[in-house]
Amino acid sequence: MIYTAIDTFYLTDAQLKNSPSRKDGIDESIETTLRIYGCDLIQESGILLRLPQAVMATGQVLFHRFYCKKSFAGSNVKRVAASCVWLASKLEENPRKAKHVLRVFHRMECRRENLPIENLDPFSKKYSELKMDLSRTERLLLREMGFICQVEHPHKFISNCLATLEISPELRELRREAWNLANDCL
Repeated sequence: MIYTAIDTFYLTDAQLKNSPSRKDGIDESIETTLRIYGCDLIQESGILLRLPQAVMATGQVLFHRFYCKKSFAGSNVKRVAASCVWLASKLEENPRKAKHVLRVFHRMECRRENLPIENLDPFSKKYSELKMDLSRTERLLLREMGFICQVEHPHKFISNCLATLEISPELRELRREAWNLANDCL
């Protein structure tokens, strides 16, 4: 069977202004801060897990899509970010074990909250609860997106377009600037 799902995740300006978080009383600046925080968690964890940038970009897109349908008031940002990294690693064919994702997020949480860094024991009750929650959140992500998780990144189009042009010093700078803008938009 050939997968032919097309990325049709588009929102109108009215839908963006009346997000589920706004309906729950979260103002725009707090929502923006939470989105930045979640993307920062995804980026940092991806680096620690030695994932390619495409995985982190896919995770960030999934994170934003999820919170376009669900409120920040109803879902834990850290747990959703961890599930987005785990799901994105599978989608981009660089899978990481749940154990590694949970350990990285646990360690990041300890560092960010100035707690003593302790290893997460894979045989502890806390670990089993975190693992079940990771799976549950992944299923919630998939269900909210209707199991359509296809993500087309602008990087591919930028590379293809600029590759057709002859390489000159001006185009190298253009390629670098276009690549940076594509990264920053996440």
